[in-house]
Amino acid sequence: MDIAPRPANKIDDKILQLADNHSPEEISRALGGVISPAKVAAHTQTLLKSKNWLTAAQEDALISYKMKRILLTLEGRFMDNDNFSARLKLLKEIGGRLDKRETAKDADLNKLYNNQGRIMGQVVDLALTFMKGALRKEIDADQWDALVQEALRNAQAEIAKHEAIDE
Repeated sequence: MDIAPRPANKIDDKILQLADNHSPEEISRALGGVISPAKVAAHTQTLLKSKNWLTAAQEDALISYKMKRILLTLEGRFMDNDNFSARLKLLKEIGGRLDKRETAKDADLNKLYNNQGRIMGQVVDLALTFMKGALRKEIDADQWDALVQEALRNAQAEIAKHEAIDE
């Protein structure tokens, strides 16, 4: 599958292709001056903020896909030092990208789990507060507090069991 510029968006594609290492003036010149440097700068920002643009994960996946295509092309050529060096560099880059993606995924999961834990704690606190209010005539406040402490110790022991399993 070749990734070729779409005819209607050749200028946009060219701007994005050059944006990471060329100034707006250089991009304007590369486009034959059809867009002023100021418009290139503004349009680049618009393109990068576009809701239709790729997410960071999708962009990373696309870059990895392109690198793998290049690697496949190199594998079909005669093996010499330059070819070998290019392959090795690409493999290291692909491996590095996969490591970064794994690290980002772990960070996202940790954030999710922390948020879920915080929300769960708030829900339990709300439920206990409600129950304490609803049962205030039937159960003495000191007895209630002792029961809550015992329940929390039991919950902590249950969580500890699962932490040992997960590790």
